[in-house]
Amino acid sequence: MKIVFSYFFKLYLALLFLVTLVLFYIPILLLLLREDTKKKAFPIFVFWCRLICFLAGYRVKPRFAYEIPEAPFVLIANHTSFLDIVFMYLLFPKHPFLFLGKAELMKIPLVKTFFKRLHIPVYRKGGPNAKKALEAADKAIKNGWCVIIFPEGGIKENLVPALQPFKDGAFHLAKNNSVPLVPITFMNNHDLLQDPAVQHSLARPGVANVVVHSIIDKTTVMNNETETIKQIAFERINSAILTK
Repeated sequence: MKIVFSYFFKLYLALLFLVTLVLFYIPILLLLLREDTKKKAFPIFVFWCRLICFLAGYRVKPRFAYEIPEAPFVLIANHTSFLDIVFMYLLFPKHPFLFLGKAELMKIPLVKTFFKRLHIPVYRKGGPNAKKALEAADKAIKNGWCVIIFPEGGIKENLVPALQPFKDGAFHLAKNNSVPLVPITFMNNHDLLQDPAVQHSLARPGVANVVVHSIIDKTTVMNNETETIKQIAFERINSAILTK
């Protein structure tokens, strides 16, 4: 019964996403055409994600361990579900942000328009393209944007919920710009929506439990080596997973 329900619920989610995407596509696109109006698109993304969550029966229950700093800052989180992206807009509706995300998203019709004009594609093979991504992220922070990075480098479906080793990008970015890091643990997103492309993957409505940990302030970021900051962040995010 769970598999049957999941199948129809995933179809409903896909239809819901498609219909709302068409609804918001034009106003978002018009705002993304100009650099000086990009941030005005952010409230629309927030409303869009709230609408999807409401209609899909999702509710986010965050536990904030520390007051959120003033923007800009770098957000880092474990990555276990596509819902991680949607829920970020519910957690930080007053802090305009963009994502460093896999370049494969550029292949999805309509979505690629938003991604190309607002977010920053990351190419897994690294090299010059990876350097360009970090340069674009530096520029975004200087323009007042917060930047979200999933430091595991993607969803490791067969290893969830275990936290995988972090890549360096988020921590170099924070150091280069002297900004704090905000670590986040998504506790059960994977239980709500697994990879829809995987046969018999589960999906259901429910409450998402999230822990927003105490920040790694910019003094700590600037006074420590990248490896040290990375270890602090890993332990902070992993602590919630280990106590689940």
